[in-house]
Amino acid sequence: MANATLSVVVPAFNESEYIETCIEALIAQGEYVDEIIVVDNNSSDNTSELIKKYQSGCPKVRLLNESRPGVVHARNKGFDAASGEIIGRIDADTIVGEGWAAAVHEFFECRDDFSGVTGLTYLYESPIAGLQRRWTNWRLGRGVQGAVRPVVAVPGSNMAMRQSAWLAVRGAVSDRTDIHEDIDLSLCMAHVRCTVGQISSMAAKVSGRRGVSSPRVYARYNRASKKTLEHHGVSNWKLTFLIAADSVLHAILWPLYRMYDKNSGQLSSRFLGRRQRARDLPVFS
Repeated sequence: MANATLSVVVPAFNESEYIETCIEALIAQGEYVDEIIVVDNNSSDNTSELIKKYQSGCPKVRLLNESRPGVVHARNKGFDAASGEIIGRIDADTIVGEGWAAAVHEFFECRDDFSGVTGLTYLYESPIAGLQRRWTNWRLGRGVQGAVRPVVAVPGSNMAMRQSAWLAVRGAVSDRTDIHEDIDLSLCMAHVRCTVGQISSMAAKVSGRRGVSSPRVYARYNRASKKTLEHHGVSNWKLTFLIAADSVLHAILWPLYRMYDKNSGQLSSRFLGRRQRARDLPVFS
């Protein structure tokens, strides 16, 4: 797939705090990104106005509107409108690293046996960001991650796929808003034997703001994971245990997030009383 074109889709709902940094990182990829599609999903803030500002100076930036609430509808709108032979997808709080798009191109040019790719994702705005980065880099050093590693998941925060793969699963992906659209997409791809690889050169940062969500809200988020697995008939006790363990881990870390100030990067009990905006849930019960 030499000289393939790359479209990057960014679903957005009330993302005025993050969308500019996200778009600027994509524009900085230069000629490796041919099209940036932001899909505004009924934002009530000035997300759309911020995108229009970039459109005047960068023709590759496109703004679409999706009135049906739910990230799945915004994603589908963007993927269906994408003109690229490769479709990338990130979240509005994702900051792609230097060389991200070049890594996507190189992967698909060299690996005809893969239909999708994801990269390493590091946290920012998180009290455990340093620990997570050290853990990931340690795994890289031991060869656990790095090079090309076959995986199943294409997480919505950092992924790309061939347009031909999207067309192969378009009729199968669910439009349910109570399940995780990226897990659903991953399982649909696996069903038609569209293979996915993970590469370390496709690195990005994503906000850890979901950690601010209360344990009750986070449990709703994880219930959507279980519903997605059940929708595909692949739920089992091991996966159910892992989902439950993730909810427990979140509850343990939640006090740290409440004490964490994302602007200063400091932890202090004096921050406990502040109201912090958690990331909006991508699913509806």
